[in-house]
Amino acid sequence: MIKLNLGRNCLKVIIRTYGIKEIFIPYYSCKTIWQAIREEDCKIRFYHIDKNFMPDCEFSKDSYILYINYFGLFAKNCKILSDKYKNLITDNTQAFYAPNFGLATFNSLRKFFPVQNGAYLQIEKEPKMNFETDNLKLKAGILCMQGDEIFRRHSEALAEESPKQTTQNDKYYINYEQFRQNELILNKEPIKLISAEVEKQMNDIDFESDKKRRIEMFNRYANEFGRYNLIKLPPLEDNIPYCYPLCTNNKEILQKLSGKTILRLWDDMPKSFPEYEFLYNVASLLCR
Repeated sequence: MIKLNLGRNCLKVIIRTYGIKEIFIPYYSCKTIWQAIREEDCKIRFYHIDKNFMPDCEFSKDSYILYINYFGLFAKNCKILSDKYKNLITDNTQAFYAPNFGLATFNSLRKFFPVQNGAYLQIEKEPKMNFETDNLKLKAGILCMQGDEIFRRHSEALAEESPKQTTQNDKYYINYEQFRQNELILNKEPIKLISAEVEKQMNDIDFESDKKRRIEMFNRYANEFGRYNLIKLPPLEDNIPYCYPLCTNNKEILQKLSGKTILRLWDDMPKSFPEYEFLYNVASLLCR
């Protein structure tokens, strides 16, 4: 395992290590991934996903394929694809706790924890390159939110419950403008090793408690919103979720969500895409 500063830089290392000239990636993905690939002079071939979040096409046995473990819920898909394609690369940026599948896997620490950056890269072939250690200092601007707070805002079922007492460590803070500025800074960051400060912060996290909390929040969201959700979600089983993805055309639910601070993932899906039917305007309710 190699600890780097950013998930997108993990992908750059993978491309360089294997000399990848062309890679298949899903349309439903973050544009920073597209940018990272293109900066490595690697050609992108896009593919669609079906309602089960599987590629809707076949690839050649030698193709390099990036697959995203969406919302941290599709480890089974990763396993199926890794058994079928030897050059699978798994993007676990939404699935910190998921197993590693394929010739390389990478995640993102800041999507799960209150750290400014950091990513873990699992790769079969050792990279022949050296990097300096990250010493970047960003101002607080983490676009996350403590799970109960989201649920109280959007669930009538908890409307009469007393607010839960939370500690300083339980809360993630929102400062969107600073978050946006931080993103602009991170977009320019070269490949570096993880900072000592972030590594220390990660050593202080109670992972078992975090996993338990995420499962609890996911189940509460599912109980409240599941009957309205157009996304076909698999059983949670051993998956540890990043969020509960909610896609609905129910006006009552949409009104509850209107104007609230909710993470939205890549919501500019063209109507002509088959994914649009079940992925348009997805509201990601964070499981924290």
